[in-house]
Amino acid sequence: MALVIVVAIVVVLLLWTRAAVRRLRVLKSRHRDSLRLLTNELDDRYDQVPALVAASAGAGMDRSRLSPVVGARSLAIAMRDQRLPLGERAAAENTLSAALHDLIGVLDGVNHWPFIRVARELQTREQRIAGAARVHNDLGRAINTATTTFPASVFARLAAVGPVPLFEVAAPPAPTAVAPPEPVATAPASAPGGDAPTGGSDAPTGGSDAPTGGSDTVAA
Repeated sequence: MALVIVVAIVVVLLLWTRAAVRRLRVLKSRHRDSLRLLTNELDDRYDQVPALVAASAGAGMDRSRLSPVVGARSLAIAMRDQRLPLGERAAAENTLSAALHDLIGVLDGVNHWPFIRVARELQTREQRIAGAARVHNDLGRAINTATTTFPASVFARLAAVGPVPLFEVAAPPAPTAVAPPEPVATAPASAPGGDAPTGGSDAPTGGSDAPTGGSDTVAA
C-alpha cells in the first residue's frame, strides 16, 4: 500500500513538472513571437518617416521641426544595426516617438493631403507599436516572475528559460488644450457731465419770486 502511494506521488510530481515546463516553453515561444512582431513594427516606422519628410515640403513645414525626427530615426537605426538588445534600444525608440508626436500630434491648420495621409498612417503605427510592446512586456514579466519565484524557478531551469529584458515604451503626451481668453469685464460708460441733472440754476430756489413776509403783507 505504501509503495502504491509513493508511486502515485511520483507520478503526480512528474506530470506537474512536465506541465509546468511545457507552459514555460510555450510562454518563451510566445515571447519570441511578440519580439519579432514588435521589431517588424519598428522597422515599418523607419520606412514611413522618409515619406513624411518628403510630404512636409508641400505642407510648408519648417525644416527645424523635421530635424529632431530625422536625427532620432538615424539614432534608432544605428542602434538596431549594432544588434543591440531591444531593451537597450527603448530610449532611442522613445525619443523617435516623442519627436513624431511633436510634429504630427496635432494636424490642425495642415491642408496638404499627402502629409496628412502619411501622418495618420504614422499615428496608427504608433498605436500598433504601443500594443505590441504591451504584449511583449506582459509576457516578459510573466517569464521574469517565473524565474524568480519558487517552485516555478526550478521548472524554469529545467525548461532553459531565463530572465528577459523589457521594452519600456513611454506613452506619448496628450496635446495641451489652450483655454480661450476670458472676456474682460468693462465698466459702463458714464453719462456726460452736462446731461446729468444737478442742483444747478434750473432748480427752484427760495429766490425773489417766492412770496415773503414783506411790505405787501396785511397787518392785523
